[in-house]
Amino acid sequence: MIQRIQTVYLISSIILNGSMFATALFKRAVEGPQDWIWIGLVGVAALSVVISLWAIFQYSNRTQQMKTIRIAQLFQIMLVGGSFGILFSLGGIGIYLWDEAIGVGLVITAFGVQLLAVRGVRKDEELVKSMDRLR
Repeated sequence: MIQRIQTVYLISSIILNGSMFATALFKRAVEGPQDWIWIGLVGVAALSVVISLWAIFQYSNRTQQMKTIRIAQLFQIMLVGGSFGILFSLGGIGIYLWDEAIGVGLVITAFGVQLLAVRGVRKDEELVKSMDRLR
C-alpha cells in the first residue's frame, strides 16, 4: 500500500488540501459576509480529502481506485472554482493579494497531484496486464 507511488501522491494531495486552511484565502472566506461560502469551501475540501483517503485503501482493486480518485478530482475541481471565485471577488491577483493566491496555488497543485495518482494507478494496471500476458 505505502510502497506504491500513487499512495504518496494521494497523501500529498490530502496534505495540500489541509494546508489550504492555513492560508489567507481561507481567512478571507471566513471573514466574508456570507457564511455559505466558507462552509461550502470546507465541505468540498473535506469531501475531496475523505475520498482521497478512501482511495488509498482501495489498493487491491485498481479500477475502483481510479474511479474513486476521479470522484475526488470532481470535488477538487469544485474547490478550485470556489477558490478562484473568492480570489477574484477580492479584486483579482494584484500586488496585495499574493497571500490569497498561495491558497489557490495549493488547491491547483493538489489537483495536479491527483492527476499523477491516476496516472500511477493506470501504469500499475498496465504492468499487471502485461505480466498476465507473459504467464
